Amino acid sequence: MNNNVIGRKLAKEASISFGGMGMGSLFRYLFSIIFSQFFGASALGIYSLGNAVTRIGEIFGIVGLDNGVLRYVSREKEKNENVKNSIYSSIKMGFISSIIFGLLIYFSSDWIVRNFFSNVDEFLSIVIKVYALTLPFTVTTLIASSATQGFKILRYKVFVNQIINPFTLLITMIISYLFFDVKIAILAPTIISALIGFFLILYYLNNFVDVGIKKIFNAKLNKEIFKFSLPLMFVSAIGIIMHWTDILMLGNLKDEEIVGLYHPVERTAGLIRMILFAFASIFAPLFSQYYHEKNETKMLEVLQLSTKWILLTSLPLFIFLILFSDTMLMLFDFEYKNKDLFALPILTIGIMIQAIFGLGSSSLTMSGFQKYNFINTLVALFTNILLNIILIPDHGIAGAALATTISLLLISLLRFFQNYYFLRMNLLSSKLFKPILSGLLTAVIAFFIKSYISFDYNSSTPLLHLIVYLLLGASLILLVYMVLIWIFRLDDEDKDIAQVITNKLLNK
Repeated sequence: MNNNVIGRKLAKEASISFGGMGMGSLFRYLFSIIFSQFFGASALGIYSLGNAVTRIGEIFGIVGLDNGVLRYVSREKEKNENVKNSIYSSIKMGFISSIIFGLLIYFSSDWIVRNFFSNVDEFLSIVIKVYALTLPFTVTTLIASSATQGFKILRYKVFVNQIINPFTLLITMIISYLFFDVKIAILAPTIISALIGFFLILYYLNNFVDVGIKKIFNAKLNKEIFKFSLPLMFVSAIGIIMHWTDILMLGNLKDEEIVGLYHPVERTAGLIRMILFAFASIFAPLFSQYYHEKNETKMLEVLQLSTKWILLTSLPLFIFLILFSDTMLMLFDFEYKNKDLFALPILTIGIMIQAIFGLGSSSLTMSGFQKYNFINTLVALFTNILLNIILIPDHGIAGAALATTISLLLISLLRFFQNYYFLRMNLLSSKLFKPILSGLLTAVIAFFIKSYISFDYNSSTPLLHLIVYLLLGASLILLVYMVLIWIFRLDDEDKDIAQVITNKLLNK
């Protein structure tokens, strides 16, 4: 498989993932905006804290089996009995473990709120209990969707997890607002989306293997998958705890209103992550296959090509979020202090660093060096917690953003050097020069033009005016960036990828 063929495969599947994640990010962003407009910062903070606790429990419940089933299914050439048993066994183990951890969270929710979130409304305890009961459904959904991804087909996983799930959250929240109250609006979306996603992904999994309760119940436990997956549970757990550390620490050191103010910052900066995840979702099974085949040339090609396209596609969004950060936060109708406005550009820089170096985590995991991912995330987690304790009391949400950015920089550097040392792979290449130069020039031109466009906005500015202003700014940045990319010319492999993505987006 030459570079162009690898590129076409990446482009085809990544465009599916990117399109789905783009829609999902839009639905989640609308959820956050509308929720903030309807219910305010305190309610959004309770939702965020309940979600944070449950997502951590979900990682323990899944026991790393999503990565395990992805790795073992992607290595098989056809749907044989090993593939079927890998899937059945993974679902069975995940369902059992998620019930255990769900019950643990349910019965310890009062203790969690009393000891960790003493300044937060006690309704958070009920939220955690209800969310905990959804774990068997969300864990099974994640394992089953990773099984479909193992066949190097992303559309089912993307459709369920990135489109249906956030769309259900959004619609259920709006219906709850119209017919019920704020408490139902916090609880109902998570329950409904978990159930719909569960039944839908099992339906799609039937396209690959015959899924039945009896077959899953009678499946033999695959010790090999469990042995591989268990260390990944700790890696993923530490990673997800790190992801939610700023939310949890703000809830511990401040209150739910401050958490609610930070939620839009995290959600906005997190838009860049969808680009990383879009490429990582197809990069992981491809890299696993090439490593299994001991083809170092293809391993390096897919790593560098994926990194280049993550940078190429994320730069316009990064520039936009930096230049229009204060306006983006006004969409949520919250009152931010002047120093709080620095939180978004600070966190955006951190997540951009994570996006560029993020594939280093997948390459280590898929090549059997998952223990170093564990060490990396552990170091970054403790760094993040320590910095949050130091920075949050005096600097609030800006301090939380800075703590996360420093931690993301640290873990990115660790992954970069470990990939170079253990795998002899450097994800950076000279081909990154054109995107970086185009991005720098775009930022300078957009900043210069923006300084001459007067737009007076404050808390009373109509939402429509803000949206129009942001759309004009985004269009300007994208236009300038695309013109510069055209001037500098794409490489042949990039033209091939761009054509595939264009055809995919146009449904050709």
